[in-house]
Amino acid sequence: MKIFLLKSAIIFLFCLLLFRFTVVSLTNKYENKLNDFASSSNFKEIKKDLFETLEENNEKDQILDPSDAVILSTFIKKVLKELNIR
Repeated sequence: MKIFLLKSAIIFLFCLLLFRFTVVSLTNKYENKLNDFASSSNFKEIKKDLFETLEENNEKDQILDPSDAVILSTFIKKVLKELNIR
């Protein structure tokens, strides 16, 4: 009976360590990535890049390609038609 308990304890400890080094480490890695992405400095960089892009596009005469403009126009017309707004 002692041998069975000893073997069971060793197997349980091995499974616990295996779980710790695989699942928990992966979870911690993704949690750190999420925290880095959600940091306020990252939001400031994204906001800065967005406004720079908007300024560049405001200086252009034509923002969209003609094919993109047709697709967006058709989509907007369909949405307005479904909403019964003119």
